[in-house]
Amino acid sequence: MFLEQSGNRIGFGEGFKSMTINLKQLSKLLKLSPTTVSRALADYPDVSAKTRARVKQMAIQQGYQPNPVARRLQKGKTETIGIVITPEQNYFSDTFFIDLLSGISNQITRAGYELILGVASDEEHEMQSMRRMVEGKRVDGMILTLIREQDPRVGYLLDRDFPFVLYGRTRETRPYAFVDMDGKQAFEKACTYLAGLGHRRIALLNGEPGFMFPVGCREGYESGLFLSGLELDPDLIREWKHKDPSQSSYRWTLELFKNDNPPTAILFQTEAVNGIFKALDELDLQPGKDVALIGYDDLEIARIHRPSLSVLRPQAREAGQRVVNILMEVIKGEDPGKFQEIHQVEMVIRETSLPPS
Repeated sequence: MFLEQSGNRIGFGEGFKSMTINLKQLSKLLKLSPTTVSRALADYPDVSAKTRARVKQMAIQQGYQPNPVARRLQKGKTETIGIVITPEQNYFSDTFFIDLLSGISNQITRAGYELILGVASDEEHEMQSMRRMVEGKRVDGMILTLIREQDPRVGYLLDRDFPFVLYGRTRETRPYAFVDMDGKQAFEKACTYLAGLGHRRIALLNGEPGFMFPVGCREGYESGLFLSGLELDPDLIREWKHKDPSQSSYRWTLELFKNDNPPTAILFQTEAVNGIFKALDELDLQPGKDVALIGYDDLEIARIHRPSLSVLRPQAREAGQRVVNILMEVIKGEDPGKFQEIHQVEMVIRETSLPPS
């Protein structure tokens, strides 16, 4: 994988190569032209099977490794995939994103490709970084994450007929490939579960407006209330910011409990969990006992905190692998509209989702 920032590219995990012979030296040993040797190694049918076998055997014996740059030029491919991330993703402090990126990176390696990870300072810089990758022909495809409702990146790539896959969905009406988690179904399930325990005041600490995933979460929350015969109370809905999830969720949790009729349960995305725990501690309220909690994403803190946090668990690593598999098909020329997958989310009940006291 390569990390790219402000136009610089830094390689990670590259070892020193042992000395090997080049194509010209291999050709001399075989007493064949470099063109014949190259075509034999590439399995061109105009080279006899006997010659191809002899060339390959000698290449193995001599430790010949083809020049990767030359091979890519010959194929007309960079064999590289690009991703650009912004501060909204909290880079590597978000373990869900790390799992997603791990699945992506491992699968890209298995496909014989490399990953360039661009780090942008803001939305404008993000677009500039992506344009450099695409228009500079530095990548064969792009993977987009943290999708906005109206996402200019998607329109840009569609206009250029450039291969890409989204982790998430957007409002774009033209067909495009994506893998997404069913946030609506997940939050509906969690809301009806809490209502079934007897909770009648269920709050939602949702993600930042303008991004697509929180839209589905709110839709699922509202649907869960309706299915449970509960009225929607706008005073029980708050939205935290990607740039400061802990601080904004801390502030909103304190505000929720200033209500004359405070919630007995809270649904949220677990990036906000530290702020929620801090506020509940100041309010002398115990998670699970005084207020039920169910978070989205099974982050490490959800498992190690006492009491342990009930969660909605997406399969991030598997989703990342699937994104890459789809992108490989789109790069080959398959119709992107054929690859639109919505995956279900598992609900894991632990110690913070008890009936109201």
